[in-house]
Order: sequence, then C-alpha cells, then structure tokens
Amino acid sequence: MLLNAMDLVGRFQFSGIMSDNTGNTRVAQKLVLQAVNTCIPMSDVCHHMSLLCKDLTRLDMFKDMIGHLRLGLEGIGKTWFATICVAAISLQCCLPALYELLGAGIVKFGPKKVLLTGLFKSGSICGMNFEINLNWFIQVEGHIAKAIVCLESSQTNPADVYMYWIPICGCIKQVLNSNKNGFTMDNIRQIYEIINTCFCEQLRDGPADCYLVAFSLEPCM
Repeated sequence: MLLNAMDLVGRFQFSGIMSDNTGNTRVAQKLVLQAVNTCIPMSDVCHHMSLLCKDLTRLDMFKDMIGHLRLGLEGIGKTWFATICVAAISLQCCLPALYELLGAGIVKFGPKKVLLTGLFKSGSICGMNFEINLNWFIQVEGHIAKAIVCLESSQTNPADVYMYWIPICGCIKQVLNSNKNGFTMDNIRQIYEIINTCFCEQLRDGPADCYLVAFSLEPCM
C-alpha cells in the first residue's frame, strides 16, 4: 500500500520514512526500505515522547494525584498522550478559585466525588500532598508535553528532534537536582531511568542517526 502511494509521484522522490514502534508499522517500514534503499529510516518522535509521558504517569509517586485528577471537575479521556499533563496544568491554575469557592460553600462535590472535598480545603494535609505531587508532575512532564506540541508542527525538520531532546533532559535535570523541589533519591532514580530509556531507544538505538546528523548540519546550531 505504501509503495503504491509512493509510485504516484515516484519512489525516489521520498527521502525518508517514519514509523512508530508497533510491529506492523516497523515491518512495513522495513519492506519499503528494501524496495527503496535511498530512504532514511526514522522513528516517530511524537509517539516516543507520548509513550514517555505514559510511563511517567505510572510512577507510584504520581498514582494518587492522577487518580484524583481523573475524578475531577471534567472527565479526562483515556488517551495517554499529553492529556493528563494539560489537565494538571489547568487544575493548578484553578486551585486558588477552588479553595475559595469550596471554603465559602458556594460549590460542593456530588456523592461520587466527595473525596475531592478534602483536597481543596486550606491547610488540609491531603490537600497539601496533592498540590506537591501536582507541582512535581507538571515540572517533570510539562517540558515533554510542550515539546510534543512543537514537534507536531508541519515545519518541523529532523534537526528539531535533537534540538528539543537536549532542553527536555536539561530542564528535567535542573528540576530534579534542585533542593527546593524536594524529590527523593528514589524519585530521581525512577524518573531518570524512564527518560534515559526513551532517549536511548530513539536517538542512540534508533533505526538511523539522521536526527543527530541533521542537528550537526543545521547552520543555526
């Protein structure tokens, strides 16, 4: 099917082929490369970063916070891309208003969401823990979510992949190493492990070194 589509404009008009890491798409990419050996194989950076976000949401340190977040004022869909991070940022912006509205009794949660009431009471321990975990999550995953939005642009080129990965790793390193943020050594180890695995899968062990080569050849770099 891919070759038939490429034949409409000529196979050798294509310089590269990209796929995610699912079995059927990787096989399709391999077969196309066998037929058109001038194509450069590439991995789907947005897909890999989305899986990175998914893996981070599964950490125990974020489990309770995300559970409460999913019970929130508006339901979150099941997609794992950067939806939860966007929802977390939106909630963080609304926290002062929620504290005020619930404190004054203007707003009340229904029976199914009564557990959320304690999260938005000023001075409550569970509320403070929730806010800390919410802040941790946004500081770690926010950089990745923003990069996904940028890399989904139609003007993105292969050099941008490396260009965004570098600040993602640098910014998260600053967040984790800052004493004021209070991450434990176990938290830091788990987050580093997930990020390093994704980085290596895409940029070190990926199908080609095109992202690093393009970054090195980019004049503005």
